[in-house]
Amino acid sequence: MNKVIVITGTPGVGKTTISKMLSKRLVGSRLYDANSIAKNHKLYLGKDKFGSKIVKIKGLEREIGKIVKSNRRHTLIFEGHLLCDIKVPGAVAIVLREHLETIRKRLIERRYPTEKIRDNVVSEAIDYCGASAQKNYAKTYELMSGKNSITAMVQIANGKFKRKNRQIDLLHELLHVIKKEREFAL
Repeated sequence: MNKVIVITGTPGVGKTTISKMLSKRLVGSRLYDANSIAKNHKLYLGKDKFGSKIVKIKGLEREIGKIVKSNRRHTLIFEGHLLCDIKVPGAVAIVLREHLETIRKRLIERRYPTEKIRDNVVSEAIDYCGASAQKNYAKTYELMSGKNSITAMVQIANGKFKRKNRQIDLLHELLHVIKKEREFAL
């Protein structure tokens, strides 16, 4: 039976970069981007108020399920922020976390609208992805993003992660971000 790893988290936490690094460390693994799967299968309902495409979650879940069923020999890594909201059969979920100020800066660099940055920073502060992943996956781990997380991810993939999983609390950082950037005033 193949190993299935889901890497999820708020936009800007480093999912894509770290997923690529993990894929290189896990020989014979296959990496899939949830957004690419949605795009290739035209799984869109329309656009949100920011102009971003709204993905058909059940359609994405179905297509990922097909990939899992058809590929029994490789370690499969799925990456994407939407993956916390779906169920991938037999998968272990890794929720990447990042400091709020780092996310804010990364999303500014990506030219996200201010309101979308605010929404994502607040989502990270309240651990939306972590809470959702815990509902959808039997095993969920939260890790701070960074090069050190790769070693823990390899251990998780190999079933050798010894540390007790802990939820990472970043809510206390929200007030600092709000004070620093007046446009975040609620």
